[in-house]
Amino acid sequence: MTEKRGLDQILEQSARLMAKKGYHGTSMRDLAQTTGRSLSGLYHYFSNKDELLYLINSRGFTSIVDIAEQLKSEEDSTEYRLKSLISNHVKYFYKHQSEMRVMMFSTQQIDEARSNEIKDLKDKYTHYFTDAVEHYIFQISGKKIEQKLLDRKTYLLFGMMNWVYGWFSTNEHGTVDELIDDIYSTFTEGCQFTTN
Repeated sequence: MTEKRGLDQILEQSARLMAKKGYHGTSMRDLAQTTGRSLSGLYHYFSNKDELLYLINSRGFTSIVDIAEQLKSEEDSTEYRLKSLISNHVKYFYKHQSEMRVMMFSTQQIDEARSNEIKDLKDKYTHYFTDAVEHYIFQISGKKIEQKLLDRKTYLLFGMMNWVYGWFSTNEHGTVDELIDDIYSTFTEGCQFTTN
């Protein structure tokens, strides 16, 4: 097993445990037991629980930023880019629900430099959505939207996408693709209504 794959497995297993027990309720001994490693084996990858929280956040946000960057570089329609951003966000976090819960924890335990690094990744990711929403609204209305309204609409979209981890189940609510279609249509129809 490669070093990276070993770390990925630890982060996935640790995120599942933290999502269940909470950051403060999870001890290093709990993490060692869950991952099947000794404490010294874990310390090979990170020095403490705060660094582990940083690594989970960094891995998650780096992954979704990379996806968003690929979409930005593609020459596709405005609608396709917005829907693709929504689709990749929902699918990533549906597949990584534990990481999603951990990434929504406060990052107060992370030192300032690393906390700023996570904030930069979040801001960069948000910008891709803000840009896509702005282009979509301009396309349907021919108007440039003011910044505070653009920010509000973008964060409303994030609210729809992020909260699904708390209630969505394919057994009860249909497929992930159907969910994506609903989020996209609800959001874009709302944009059309409010820009008329």
